[in-house]
Amino acid sequence: MEEGRLDTKQWKHKITSGITGVILSAIMLAGFGALALWMHKTQNGAIVIGRIVVIFAALAFVLALYRALFFKVLIGKEGFFYQSNPANGKYYSYCEIKEAWISSGRETNTNEMNYCNFETNAGKVTRFFYTGADMDAVQYFLKRVEKVQAIPLEQYVDEKEYTISGKVQGAQKIGITLFILGILLLLVNPLVREGLSIASFILPILFAFVAIIYVIIQYYFYRIHIEENGFFCQTNPFDGKYYKYNDIVKCEILEIRKRTGSVHRAGSRRTYYLHFFVFQDISGKKKKIMFDKALFEHEMNVLKSRIEQAQQEREC
Repeated sequence: MEEGRLDTKQWKHKITSGITGVILSAIMLAGFGALALWMHKTQNGAIVIGRIVVIFAALAFVLALYRALFFKVLIGKEGFFYQSNPANGKYYSYCEIKEAWISSGRETNTNEMNYCNFETNAGKVTRFFYTGADMDAVQYFLKRVEKVQAIPLEQYVDEKEYTISGKVQGAQKIGITLFILGILLLLVNPLVREGLSIASFILPILFAFVAIIYVIIQYYFYRIHIEENGFFCQTNPFDGKYYKYNDIVKCEILEIRKRTGSVHRAGSRRTYYLHFFVFQDISGKKKKIMFDKALFEHEMNVLKSRIEQAQQEREC
């Protein structure tokens, strides 16, 4: 839709990233930049670390600016406009949307991720992150989709196919790990000249390599495709397998909490949340799959529901 046509619409709600992140990251970049310049002029030995910090601050500023410029969800009575990059801005009528839902999950005790998801009639699923300040807008969006469709989810949920894929946000994870590895490699030579042993870099560099291999495997091989009568599950290059719902004897979704930090230091205690889908087939073999609840809560609940329904039908 042309920008001129967008301007003529009366939007009920607007979801954007705002300018706050840009301002904060700009202040950080200016502060760290000034510090690095001072280190350079005084020939301070920590100048290399100062430059690395400036690189991170500059990256944070660019990302914040990019999101502020290009991310927007404009919600109206008859449809909505969604954009996440310069080339994908599009207006959708609610009649083009088959389903919309919310998924959320906590990564730590202080950090909860919330996503609004929508699927078009063509089967494409798109999701966007939102905060508590955007809850009214998201609820209005969900109500408009439900009202236009006027079809209870129960009537078609088991006829749909869903895909949980490592490609969702996978490219960002690969980019971040490559960036961290690059920074570590850049630090080796100057810090060795300052007298630091090269052996002290082996562990962090090895950890970065392992992390890169892991996220690449997740990107190409992590896939759960949920169909009407069964599902295909793969988490690495060698364990891909199709399961019929009737072949699963039990399943559950687990939330595991891991606490770190000292109980004697205020504010240092943090809880991390990991989510797993666990199932056992008729041969007695169990499988435990970690998943991102914030991204795929709805899909995993559908999978669990279909397995439980198949169990009930088998017992009848």
